[in-house]
Amino acid sequence: MAAYLDGFSERDLRTLASIVATEPATLTDDLRRRPWAIHDILSDDGVVEGVMGRHGHPANVVSPFLLFAVVVHATAGDLRSATYVKDWTGPRSRLPVFDVAPLQEFIEDPARLFFLTKLLESFALPTPVAAPANPFDLGEIATWVDHAVPAQRASLLVRLGDLSLFESGIFPDRIGSQPLEPVVAERLGKTVDMTSTELLELCDPASFSPGLDARESLGSRWYETAVAEGSAPQLISDVAARFRAARRVLNHVADTYLYPLDYDWDFAA
Repeated sequence: MAAYLDGFSERDLRTLASIVATEPATLTDDLRRRPWAIHDILSDDGVVEGVMGRHGHPANVVSPFLLFAVVVHATAGDLRSATYVKDWTGPRSRLPVFDVAPLQEFIEDPARLFFLTKLLESFALPTPVAAPANPFDLGEIATWVDHAVPAQRASLLVRLGDLSLFESGIFPDRIGSQPLEPVVAERLGKTVDMTSTELLELCDPASFSPGLDARESLGSRWYETAVAEGSAPQLISDVAARFRAARRVLNHVADTYLYPLDYDWDFAA
């Protein structure tokens, strides 16, 4: 995909070229002729080790885009052969779950891997949203949805979906067990015309994972609404239909590569 090449910095290309034993110009020319080859490169164990195993912090060696592209592809490689995954069961608590098929289906589409890479980059290098609101605050962004012109409204809805996926995928320990306050649930839910029953479900304290459930429900609706209003890429709808799988893939990214958690289980994958 040419989009990957467009996202790499010159330093990224030098780093990748040194790992795969070629020249940056040669690598660039090859990727322009065969853009699909980037998936093989990013999935190569040597590239993962070359980026993540360096003495310095990876963020000081490559751009956020390349770093996240590598860990997303490494995650895809892990999941293809996995028989179970570590699912969130509480703060710093994970248990093996054998329902791997939805995750394996999700990662088999290269466009979805690119989507996750760009999502993570967008929070490492945040840009202002289409409103005077904190780009990391669901409530502030939601406040502006009904006051925005159509194009800006779609952009805000996508950002709300992105933030829901990012929070639930990368920081489940922070938000997973916390139900939404009713006033917050109402503010967020009314952006997509949720019913009173749906609003109550967003702040259900009896849920096993109320914070994750609320963000999955809202995030999927925000994405679907943005596409339905005609101003968001169709891929957004594809991810909306697989929001929970996307969240669980990102949980693996976070637990395995960004903030590693170690478990000593007696059975093998």
